[in-house]
Amino acid sequence: MEALSTVIDPEIGLNIVELGMVKDVKIGDGKVRILIALTVPSCPLANTLKRDVERAVGNLDGVRSVAVETTSMSQEELNNLKLRLQEKFSKRPSAIAMEKMDKKNIAHIIAVVSGKGGVGKSSVSALLASELRRMGYEVGVLDADVTGPSIAKIFNLTEKPRIEERGVIPLTTKSGIKAISINLLLDNPERAVIWRGPIVSNVIKQLYSEVDWGDLHFLIIDLPPGTSDAPLTVYQSIPIDGAIVVSTPQDLALMIVAKAVNMAKAVNVPVLGLIENMGYLICPHCGHKINLFGEPKGEEAARRFNIPFLGVIPLDPKIAEMADSGLIEDYRSQAFAEVATNFKNIVLKRLVDTSPIGWRRIS
Repeated sequence: MEALSTVIDPEIGLNIVELGMVKDVKIGDGKVRILIALTVPSCPLANTLKRDVERAVGNLDGVRSVAVETTSMSQEELNNLKLRLQEKFSKRPSAIAMEKMDKKNIAHIIAVVSGKGGVGKSSVSALLASELRRMGYEVGVLDADVTGPSIAKIFNLTEKPRIEERGVIPLTTKSGIKAISINLLLDNPERAVIWRGPIVSNVIKQLYSEVDWGDLHFLIIDLPPGTSDAPLTVYQSIPIDGAIVVSTPQDLALMIVAKAVNMAKAVNVPVLGLIENMGYLICPHCGHKINLFGEPKGEEAARRFNIPFLGVIPLDPKIAEMADSGLIEDYRSQAFAEVATNFKNIVLKRLVDTSPIGWRRIS
């Protein structure tokens, strides 16, 4: 039980003995069988918990093997646990305060955000990461949109990441971008991720902290939309250097940008720039520019909130086609080249000029 008390529940942050999760322990002939009651049925972090239990007990003298089985807490047990936690945390409010994690060997961390869904954050994240890689930087992408992950598909990543002593090893795209997404860790990528906010937040933190990113010049974090628990977790727990806001030309654009910018300001995260996605469509027959979603409003929004405007990415069928085929790294266009230039001249200049790490690009 002393060894088991070193195992921390990844969702709640307290040890499993204190939480009453250890329901049964059987010992005989060097073999140990442990029954753990999960607080959430089919907990997405169950394998992590089992691995931690096996490691903690397996190191004890005389233990030859450890078998960990799981069950779920009853509703009565959950209610009692909730009351105990409320009492505990009310006496120690600092116990649940969110602290910044270590930046590891990562020079710069950029979050790609929006005030609503459907604006193409994942595509923009992938395009920016690909551009940084073409410029010769070591780049990683963290898919923090846990309930709607798409980075693995965009980069055509399908293998399961290896888990080694130093952590989870991210997969590498064909151009050398390191990437991690919850879809790569699920037994069935099509499984619906129906998780409560605290679980999503902890999974995001684990995707950052338990992954061995190695030495990176840039880590791009593709955030889920909105201003809820998940983006707040990234802002408060991951040492990001700033955020890039993605918007679209609809009339809602100003409100969308306002939400994203005001959230960033509220938690003291610099807004590095605004990209307007799906800004227009070029007719493939006559070359006429069609403002499919209305007149562009990104530049106006950037002026209103006093943030840099990085440009407009058109509604280009090639982006969707290449993303579906996992070939997003090969995408080129004159319009995106202009965005990439602004990104380099505005965002990278601001970050690199103030960087405490003098890393050079790879040759």
